[in-house]
Order: sequence, then C-alpha cells, then structure tokens
Amino acid sequence: MRGFRVERGAFVAELDATERAAVAAVVADVVDLLGVERPDGASADADRTEVDRADDGAPLSALWVRSDDIEAPRDAALHRLLPDASRDDPAVTAEFRRLTEDDLRRTKSERLVTLWHLLASDPADGWPAAALVVLPAIAAGVAATLTDVRLVLAERLGLSDDESSDALYNELESDEPQPEVLDARTAVRQYLGSVYVALSWLQESLVAAMLDELDRR
Repeated sequence: MRGFRVERGAFVAELDATERAAVAAVVADVVDLLGVERPDGASADADRTEVDRADDGAPLSALWVRSDDIEAPRDAALHRLLPDASRDDPAVTAEFRRLTEDDLRRTKSERLVTLWHLLASDPADGWPAAALVVLPAIAAGVAATLTDVRLVLAERLGLSDDESSDALYNELESDEPQPEVLDARTAVRQYLGSVYVALSWLQESLVAAMLDELDRR
C-alpha cells in the first residue's frame, strides 16, 4: 500500500488486489450496517434488528422528512455513525434524529458505495492497476467516508481512547512469536486491526495531500 499523492490533477494511492479486496469488503459491511443493499451483492445480516433499517424496506434515497420518531440505533457501531445530538436533552435528540437521520444515512451510504466502486473497479486508462484515483470533487467525501469506516472498526475493536488504540498498535507490531494457529477471535481482531491501521494511515495521507494542494494553490 502506498499513500495518497497528487498526480495528474487527482489524489492517487496504490493498493494491491488483496488490499483493495479487504478494504472493499469492510466498506460493504458498513453499507449493510446502515441498512442499505450491499454493493457487492453479498447476503445481508439476517439477524440485524429492524430498527437499524429503513421502515418497510424502502430505499433510503426515496425517504423524506419523517413525521414519526426514530429509535436510536441499538448497534453501538451504528450509533457512532448516527450519534445523538445531545447527551442531556432527550427531546432535542429525538427531534434532531427525526429530521436528519434519513438524510444522514443516505449521504453516508452513497459515499460508501462510491468508495466501494473505486476499490472494486479497474482504474481508468493510463493508470496502473493498483492506482486508487480520487478526483478532487469527491476527495473530501472519501476522507469523511474513511472516518466512518474507521469509527465502525474502532467500535468493533473496543478502541475507546488513546490507550486502547496504542495497545492495538503495540499488539500488531509485537515481535513476540505467534502461535501457528490463532483462535478465531484473535485472528479476526488482528485482521480488523490491520485494516483499521491501514485505513488510518491512508486517510492521513489523503488529508495531507489535500492540504498540500490547497497550500500550493
């Protein structure tokens, strides 16, 4: 993986086929978490509560302002994507969620699907196969979407503060010998942790490239 740089008027990173597939799968998972059809066509999680999906299965893009209240997401990771507007005023929180949550879900899911297509599609002619090309018009949205994916991974990994984040980095960078066969929980944690660390670095490089380009202009 190579971080973003400015090339030919676009922001360009490099991910090999394995890296692209890993990130695309996690992005599709977050789309599913938001209650939208997965872009990769995989089956949705049948055990997810209906409160985390749109009413009656209608496409979120077709929804307007609701007249009924929306219950806060029960999934902690989804709650981080769709947080409460106020910690102290339930009425304000409920009204804000009613007025904004459908639009927020739609915006986040559309950006996630855009990123998924960038990862799952071959780059345009003239770019190497590993190139992840982000045009300036969508760069801010891609950066925000990487934050959303990282928030979900952070919740799944139990990263609630700097100490837990540092512990994950130390765990992944440890030189201690690993057992030949990892238990399933450890294997999943190390896999998701590696994706989280890679996306954190990738996002930092995109934001840095965007700021450098602003300074240059």
